[in-house]
Amino acid sequence: MKQLTVAACLGLASLSLACGPTAAADLAANKELVRAFFEAVESRDSAKVEKIVREDYIQHVPTIPTGRKAILNYIDMVKAQGKGKMPTIARMIAEGDLVAVHFRRDNPTGPVAAIEIFRIQDGLIAEHWAVTEPFPPASAIRNDNGML
Repeated sequence: MKQLTVAACLGLASLSLACGPTAAADLAANKELVRAFFEAVESRDSAKVEKIVREDYIQHVPTIPTGRKAILNYIDMVKAQGKGKMPTIARMIAEGDLVAVHFRRDNPTGPVAAIEIFRIQDGLIAEHWAVTEPFPPASAIRNDNGML
């Protein structure tokens, strides 16, 4: 009985070791996938976007069409403007199949702080939510904490 208990404990311990790093590796891979998405969009790399975004990509930003084709159309539209500027990423948080990115983007109309959430499915970006807030004028700032 003692040998059976020891064997069961060793089996459970090895299972937890096997699952732990895999889960952490998946979270890291999901964050890298989202970072690659930002880089592909900013470098106007349509081929890369096609490889990392699902065709049935779901867009929750109401002013942007849904589907991978909408992202590709956007890239085609802005290619003439040259490469975009990578946003300054303050933090990326991954949990389960979601990756949240908190970042600053310097737009022609002024800087904005944004949080975007991506859902990953089968190693591809499947869904997207976003909220964006313009940086306020200095006269409206009431603390020194910053937006990021």
